[in-house]
Amino acid sequence: MQRIVTFVLLLSLLATVALAADLPKLRVGYIPEPAHGLYFVARDKGYFKEEGVDVELFQFGSAAEGMAALKAEKLDVGTFGTTAPLLFISKGSDFTFIGGIMIGGQAIITRPERLAELSGHDLKVYKGKKIGLVKLSTGDVVFKGALKRAGIDYKKEVTFVEFGSAAAVVEAVKKGAVDAGLVWPPHFSLAEKNQGLKVAHYIEEFYPKYTCCRIVAPTAKVNADKETYRRFLAALIRAYKFYKTNENETVAIYTKSLKIDEEIIRNETYVKKVAESNPDPLRKGILEFWQHILDAGYVPNDYPIDKHINIDIYKQALDSVIKKSPKDKTYQEMLAFYKKNN
Repeated sequence: MQRIVTFVLLLSLLATVALAADLPKLRVGYIPEPAHGLYFVARDKGYFKEEGVDVELFQFGSAAEGMAALKAEKLDVGTFGTTAPLLFISKGSDFTFIGGIMIGGQAIITRPERLAELSGHDLKVYKGKKIGLVKLSTGDVVFKGALKRAGIDYKKEVTFVEFGSAAAVVEAVKKGAVDAGLVWPPHFSLAEKNQGLKVAHYIEEFYPKYTCCRIVAPTAKVNADKETYRRFLAALIRAYKFYKTNENETVAIYTKSLKIDEEIIRNETYVKKVAESNPDPLRKGILEFWQHILDAGYVPNDYPIDKHINIDIYKQALDSVIKKSPKDKTYQEMLAFYKKNN
């Protein structure tokens, strides 16, 4: 009997391995931020395999590095800030936005003694200030967009000092070289915990639901195999539901995968909710973001970005998930959000 049981288990294992080997594969690049954690949920909960796609994850230290890998065809999917894909596309790279992974998330940090001066919900507190940032980061583009919305001429009324990394921005704030600095997760949490700095504002306070990291892929690959990308997005949609309804296990998955302090993960993801892991394409948000880049003078000419946004594959993925669970509240909320933002 023991031999029979062992033989059956062996056959089951071999069948599982064979099935995995037959699945279409996607090489996916990401940045080690908590909001990118849907990938780890989809992997660890088995959603990728259940939807019929074999995903291999690759971590990158910067959007520019990741986009270069995507252009060199070392990746099939890139998940990086909105800016880098837009610039690559406007310079002739044929990529298509098919979804998202992060909404919001940028913060303005300062020294404790400057916190009272910069408090309140009026962006006018930043007039005349010196702000450190990484040029063309999401925070850079969105903060300038928020200033313009508030009627502030940021080209004349605010001084921006550019640095090469978020760590350099944090250091400049700490030393008093700038009045405040724009950084992204988990850098502002680490700055608070390890450097004694304070978050003055989250940009979300002035610019709700702005687009951050997007999912992009080579246009030729998307058009040649839309079904594989649909399966990929369906798995992320299921991961989103898990993330919205299973806080403790999601925090554990994010912490294990990103090697970031559990307190920081929980605080950013659920307590303060500074960023949302959301796979929606946010077509309208991408187009607004592009306009902010144009307004800042970062590109010389306009470009038909809308031709590089595919919202249909995500909608098909969402429909396929809803078909299996038509009364699920989370999926119905995602459908309403899609209709509003695309």
